[in-house]
Amino acid sequence: MEEYKVLSGFSNNIKKLFLSLPSKLYSKNLITQNVKVEKLILNKKHILSSNFNITPFIVVDKNDNIISRCILTYYPNDDNAYVGFFESFNIPEASGLLLKVVQEKAKQDKKKKLIGPLDASFWIGYRFKTDNFESVYTAEPYGKSYYPDLWKEVGFTVRDKYFSNKMDIPKEEDTSMKCKLRLQMIKKNGYIIKNSSKKTFHKDIEDIYELLTKVYSNFPLYKDISKDQFIEMFHYLKYILDFDMVKLVYKNQKLAGFFIAIPNYYNLSSNINLRTIIKMLKIKKDPKEYVLLYTGIGHEHAGLGSAMAELIKEELIKKQCKSIAALIHEGKVTNKYYKELAINKYEYVLLEKTLLQI
Repeated sequence: MEEYKVLSGFSNNIKKLFLSLPSKLYSKNLITQNVKVEKLILNKKHILSSNFNITPFIVVDKNDNIISRCILTYYPNDDNAYVGFFESFNIPEASGLLLKVVQEKAKQDKKKKLIGPLDASFWIGYRFKTDNFESVYTAEPYGKSYYPDLWKEVGFTVRDKYFSNKMDIPKEEDTSMKCKLRLQMIKKNGYIIKNSSKKTFHKDIEDIYELLTKVYSNFPLYKDISKDQFIEMFHYLKYILDFDMVKLVYKNQKLAGFFIAIPNYYNLSSNINLRTIIKMLKIKKDPKEYVLLYTGIGHEHAGLGSAMAELIKEELIKKQCKSIAALIHEGKVTNKYYKELAINKYEYVLLEKTLLQI
């Protein structure tokens, strides 16, 4: 009898085993599984499910214990295939079998590349962490340290690199004159700086959608989603944001740039229940660290990014908080903002494997 076998499909048993694996791999402080989202994906009822087609795969041993899992995702009019929601014990024979079966399926379907990890959508999650596994911050793509190696053993190579800078509490003397002057400049040039609020959040998120979908359109793995899909996915932010840390900059009554930072809730936001809500409210009342998570600057507004970095720095001084400038694509200009304050750096990768020669 073979040691491992791959199962695929949407049977209740496969879905049950699929959902059970993360709790076997992580401690309560490090697990980032969002069970609600995974159930919706597996049942094809997620708000984005109409945008893609998925196939779940699991590997079980001879006793029917789950060892590895993933989801293969296809998009219409896309020659590439995507693999995500990957979790596995550190058993190369099992994970290798899983990825080889997925690869063969994608190859049979004439896909040219297999790219991942992508959890079905750019808007849900992607990338592997490669270092600093002792803790997890809000929205971090956390996984086991051996995951990149398991993929590389079956021929995957690095496609893109990302990093996050953990930064100390800024001081007044840490001011970048360039950022300070840029902030003064945009104020003189008629830019209006606002904070979001619970009352204005619905309109604000619509404005953010319009700008973000333009600015992010050249990001790796980006796929368009509708305004209604975007709002449904991110309306929950209204309840966890510190609106002092949501900066909106308008020019001629049109959003020119935004910057969104959230308190570091660690992994609490992955599994919302009464217990985690109470903990999150406590953190929100007195945060010690913020995650600088989303930023977008209209292409025609040169210098606005530096000005907004200064705005956020000023808030961090007031609040006496550390921060994490999260998930910056290698080579992006946002890496330069107050880089000298960095006290640690976290790295991430996106991988790919060629299936058919183009």
